[in-house]
Amino acid sequence: MKAAVFEGEGKLVLKDIPEPKLEDKNLPKKYKRGEFVFVSKDEQAKLKILAASICGTDLHILKVPPGHDATSGIILGHEYVGEIVEVGSRVKNVKVRDRVVVDPNIKCGMCYFCRNDMASLCHDMTTLGIFCDGGFAEYNVAPAKQLFAIPKDLDPEIAIFFEPLTCATHAWSKLNFKLGDSILIFGAGPMGCYFVELARLSGANKIFVSEPNEFRRKFAKDLGAETINPTKEDLAKKIFSSSPLGVDVAIDACGFPEVIKLAMDLVKPGGKISTFGEQNVNAFADRVSFTKVTQKELQIIGSYVTTRSFDQTLNILSRKDINLKKLITHRIKLDEIHKGIDLMKKGEAIEIIIYPK
Repeated sequence: MKAAVFEGEGKLVLKDIPEPKLEDKNLPKKYKRGEFVFVSKDEQAKLKILAASICGTDLHILKVPPGHDATSGIILGHEYVGEIVEVGSRVKNVKVRDRVVVDPNIKCGMCYFCRNDMASLCHDMTTLGIFCDGGFAEYNVAPAKQLFAIPKDLDPEIAIFFEPLTCATHAWSKLNFKLGDSILIFGAGPMGCYFVELARLSGANKIFVSEPNEFRRKFAKDLGAETINPTKEDLAKKIFSSSPLGVDVAIDACGFPEVIKLAMDLVKPGGKISTFGEQNVNAFADRVSFTKVTQKELQIIGSYVTTRSFDQTLNILSRKDINLKKLITHRIKLDEIHKGIDLMKKGEAIEIIIYPK
């Protein structure tokens, strides 16, 4: 079969390799080098890949030096939809011919965090498509517990949003967003646009998006946001002219350090800030006034991958009024994956669907 294999140092190579099979596997752990997660062949399922998509994390992996760890020699791709073609003897939750979406983050289920509803913090985690083989291929083998059957009438081009939307939904659930609240989202890339859609579905009064890239601003606007180019417009003036006290919620969906400082100025007293975007751990520690956090009684909320928003996300994707398909800018074959990655790097794409053939 054809597959896109990560070979380290920014190299992604298209190769013809044998189809995977159900077999006992030791999967490298994310945080503990030299340690592995054992998965019995009896608990696995083989998928025929229907569609996959490129994530910003894939771009970070392919940077030199890398912005995200990954295992050299594995098939990349952690956002994918498949059809079950084979299951192990102990698999009960899915069956052959089911269409499924994938939670790529395999947690241990036994540690303190897993037992206390914080599985996204599991230190024994591994990830399909990053530390072990993923979906940029014709077939994939995954632990069946990571798979969720989808309705037969759910379009794979909607189902493909499952994995990133679970992360956004997990963050959203922590914000206690209320009907009529206002929100400022920094960034109109894929994640920023997912938050626009969640805000719309949640009954937001005002949805502001700060994004310097004209191409990306268009998509946020199409989803119902009021967009602002912070390089040419006064962001604070725009916000306060509409919401004199500031916004109720601000979300970093871009990962630039400066936006946290801006968010602290632009949310109203008692407001909430989600630090969803991945940032350098030391990037803004000397720039943020925590006196302001105290005096405005702000809530700063972290969120990482997801713990339990899977069924909730499937319910969202099954809605008839979901607008996410508007975000698909390109549909390409696996042979063209490098073209897709280049488009993402240039900021000339939002959601790219990759078909195996």
